[in-house]
This record gives sequence, C-alpha cells and structure tokens, in this order.
Amino acid sequence: MSAGVAATVTLGIWARSSASPSAVVQGESSSTTTAPTAPTATAPAALRSPVAPVASPPTSAPLTPLPHDLSEGMVDSKVEAMQALLASRQFDPGPVDGVFGGATKRAVWAFEKIVFGTPRTEMRGVVTADIWEQMNEDFRVAPRRSPGGNHMEVYLPEQVSVLFFDGEARVISHVSSGEGITWCDEVEIDLDDGTTESKGICGRSVTPGGLYHFERKVEGWRNAKLGHLYKPVYFNYGIALHGAGNVPDYPASRGCVRYPMHIAEYLQDLVSIGDSIYVFNGVEEPETYGAQPMIFDWPDPDWVPPTTTTTTIAPPTTTVAPATTVPVTTATTATTVPIS
Repeated sequence: MSAGVAATVTLGIWARSSASPSAVVQGESSSTTTAPTAPTATAPAALRSPVAPVASPPTSAPLTPLPHDLSEGMVDSKVEAMQALLASRQFDPGPVDGVFGGATKRAVWAFEKIVFGTPRTEMRGVVTADIWEQMNEDFRVAPRRSPGGNHMEVYLPEQVSVLFFDGEARVISHVSSGEGITWCDEVEIDLDDGTTESKGICGRSVTPGGLYHFERKVEGWRNAKLGHLYKPVYFNYGIALHGAGNVPDYPASRGCVRYPMHIAEYLQDLVSIGDSIYVFNGVEEPETYGAQPMIFDWPDPDWVPPTTTTTTIAPPTTTVAPATTVPVTTATTATTVPIS
C-alpha cells in the first residue's frame, strides 16, 4: 500500500492479501479497495474526544524504520511517536508521553485486531516493524452500518468497539464483554432513595447481539447487579457501556461492555440518548435479533442474608453504699428527791 492512498477497512469482512501483505482486501468481493482520503468528521467542540488529531506524515518523506519492537514497560521516543500515530487514527492510547503503559497496550490490541485482522487470541500488544509500517499508512476504518448521525458498533468476536460520527470513526477501543458463564454472588445495589441493599443473585454473563439504543446515563460510580460500574450508559435493561479498572484481553464481564478508564472518562459525553448501538456477535446480524432482552438474574437459592446482631446495653447501675449504723446513746437524767 503506497503512502497517500487510503484503504477503507470495512470491519469484520476483510482479510490480508497473501500477494500484497499491506493491502486490505474486502472479504465479500475479494478485491482491493482504494478511495480518496475521507474527510475528518467535524463534531462540535463539546463532543470531541480528547484524542488530539495528529497529521499523517508527508507522502514525500521516507518512512523511518523501527529500530526495535515496542512493548509494554518501554520508555522511548519511538513510543511517543507510535502513541501520536494511534491517537491520530482515533485509537486512544492515553497520554502521548513516550511511556508504554497499559492504556497504550490496549490501543495496540485494538489496532492489531481491527487493522491487521489478528485474532483476539493471537494479539500480542507489541508494535513490530510491520505494525509500525501500517500505522504510517493512510487508511480509514469504515462502519458496517450507516444509519446517519452518530452510532456505535460493538464487535464481540474481536472485543472492539467503534463510535462513529457521521460515518467517521471517532473512538476505537478494546473492550471486554460478557464472559459466558453462570455466576452466583452477593451484590451491593444502589437504590433510588440513595441507600444500598445486599442481595444474593445468580445470572448468566452474556452480552446479547442485537440492535439497541442508548437509554440512560449515570454519572460517577454505580453499584449494580452486574458489578461496580463507572459512568455507565445503559442500552439493554441492566447492560451498559462503562469504565472498569480491569479490561483484560478476553471477555470477563457479567454482560456489560467494559472500557478502559481513560476512555470512559469522556465516552459518556460523546453519545446521546437515542443513538443506535449495533452489537455484532459473529453469528447473526444485529437486525436479525433486534432489541433482544438481556438474560435476567434470579435469586441465589443458597444465599443466606447476613445475620443482624442486636446488642442490648443495660442501663448504668448506681451502687449505693450501705448505710452506717450509728449507735444512739440514751442520756439518763437522775432525779433528785429532797429529803424531808
């Protein structure tokens, strides 16, 4: 792929060409797709993510080769250049500071899966010479659906989501969705009156594929049946997009879609109630399912409510010293009888 030519990556239906390793091939038509560079989406300043746009390298400038692989834990000027490239492509790596931390690794995961087509189980989070070269190419991540306006697409097999503004990718992120197991646990739930309640419940940790709309936002942290959620945006009953401190390289949630915390800080502000969200599960198209309900929880039959211990405090006892008996002395008065 020559510099200055934009390849349109239509998510989930392409494969890499064996004849031309850098070409992106449409899987449905088996033909290389090239197109003029797409214009950048112009969203109101209040809706722009903090990922700063960085200009692509000039087409006349030769690509500086990568002297060595870049991996987590490194502090290097090449790491900073790589972070800037990821940010310019809307793969938010966190601070562009030359420090290859967890946020940068997750951005590299998303890049491997979406642009290189690396299976989730084979991604490494390491920037090799091939990945570095692709990062310096001009390409466009295209949506699978174009409903107009803003919408989100979540790809469960890849564990990646993309937020699109008028067809242009604005936030591309690694995510972690439902683990696919049955679980039972005691959960702490925030009630509408500001109190919390403990319950023993069981559930099935599945993120259902389908076509949904964002329904509700909650600012800050929320204790819910599906876990401790940061800035959740609900789209399927109790299932939400939300920030989490743990967003591993495999599905691990109880049904929600977990985001890295630095992206969750602003993602809630980029979506609006009523925006569409397409969840692709790799089996059927989202429209086939429609807005199918989540798998609801049920009471844990083995849960025993915590025992409330009542402590009775006895009233203070006042000790009265025994009375001291003082002997009473009776004075006898002598009567003098005159002698007559």
